[in-house]
Amino acid sequence: MPCTTNNPFLNEPMKHTIPLILAMPLVLGGCLFGPNFHGAPDMDLPATWVNSMPPAVDENVGSAWWGHFGDAQLTALIQQGLAANPDVISAALAIDRAETQLRSTRADLFPSVSGSFGGGNGGKFDSSTSHGQWNGGLSLAWSPDIWGGTRREVEAAVANVGSARAASAATNIALASSIATTYFEWISATESLRSAREQLVYQQRTFEIVEKRVAAGFQNRLDLEQARVTIANTRAQIPAYEANIQTCRTTLATLLGTTPDRVQLRLPAPSVFNLIPRVPTGLPSDLLRRRPDIVAAECNLHRAAASIGVQIANLFPRVSLTGSASAAASSDFADFFQGAGWNLSSSVSQTLFNRVQLRSNVKLARIAEMESAQAYRKTVLAAFAEVEECLIDYARLTNQLPQHEQAARSSKEAAELALRLYNSGYSDYLNVATAERSWLNARLNVIAARQQIRMTLARLVTALGGGYEINA
Repeated sequence: MPCTTNNPFLNEPMKHTIPLILAMPLVLGGCLFGPNFHGAPDMDLPATWVNSMPPAVDENVGSAWWGHFGDAQLTALIQQGLAANPDVISAALAIDRAETQLRSTRADLFPSVSGSFGGGNGGKFDSSTSHGQWNGGLSLAWSPDIWGGTRREVEAAVANVGSARAASAATNIALASSIATTYFEWISATESLRSAREQLVYQQRTFEIVEKRVAAGFQNRLDLEQARVTIANTRAQIPAYEANIQTCRTTLATLLGTTPDRVQLRLPAPSVFNLIPRVPTGLPSDLLRRRPDIVAAECNLHRAAASIGVQIANLFPRVSLTGSASAAASSDFADFFQGAGWNLSSSVSQTLFNRVQLRSNVKLARIAEMESAQAYRKTVLAAFAEVEECLIDYARLTNQLPQHEQAARSSKEAAELALRLYNSGYSDYLNVATAERSWLNARLNVIAARQQIRMTLARLVTALGGGYEINA
């Protein structure tokens, strides 16, 4: 007697159960629980940057932004780092892993098929009679994605690929910035060392003048000792610059994925290492698609939203379909398909005693989505703050540089004038020593200011997203 209930699927005779179950994926294939992700929540973004001194016009930052500095050596270093740095390679492997996981997850949407075939033959050596045995089988298993749980898992895996690509871009951008910053530090240390040595030559010449005047009785030995102190103070700075140069070389080697002995650097012409390019900033709204951490945060939010659908789907029954076909033959292989048979079955499983846990998992997934939304908002705010801070530093440094350059010119004139007055007997050596120290400090300030501006531009480009278009 057929089983009858209020369910229309069960009011038919049992002989129709299997066809109806097979039709369920077609009838219910459109079910997809959980929120559909339509992008990150809108944020109130400023039309322009708050600070009024951007380094350039509103244009897109190129991915090879280091080309703006016109330094072939810098370009070669960054290209080498992007090709050999272990972190960059690991980030690329992470993309491969995420894409492989995506393909594996997509495979769950389709049936799994397995087959087997075997056979053998045997007999006695004193007889020509042989007995063969052949068998084969084909089996199929499928859990149709009626409630959309697997499709949501695929959606989450797609978001995970986007996050991996954003992380890879972030690694590349950070590496390029670190190489550029270290390289600029190396230039600053090298230039400071050269400036100190040139000043030492100048001070040594002054010392000889003082020595002659003391020998002639025009000055006392106090001036001579003060001259020695000035020279000693300048010489004391040289080891620090030399050590800084070696430290920068070692740091560059690590960033390039090599050893310090293989890092060969040559100081470019002053027109190259003193160039301060105009790096474009773009519009604030561009930051949302250019900056990798923002893109990654949006992908994480997408993944969290998809996870809600996965947990909701777990609340519903799971349908499994299995089928098999087999055949066997003895002796005569031609009889193999005559004894073939097939079997088709289905099952519906439903967890009964942990509903509280399953519903709690849905709630936890929704909480995780809200947390991801706040993490996205925090990332965007931090990104805007970082850009504004770089613009503030850029404005400060560019306003200070002309003053440092003027101070260096005036200090040089003061040092030369003080030495002439001392030679003529109109001034004491203390004025000469003070003027020479001021001149050296002023030159070092100019060198440091120029390289700090270039470092700030490297940080600014990083804060702007480095120009990488992330296909997430």
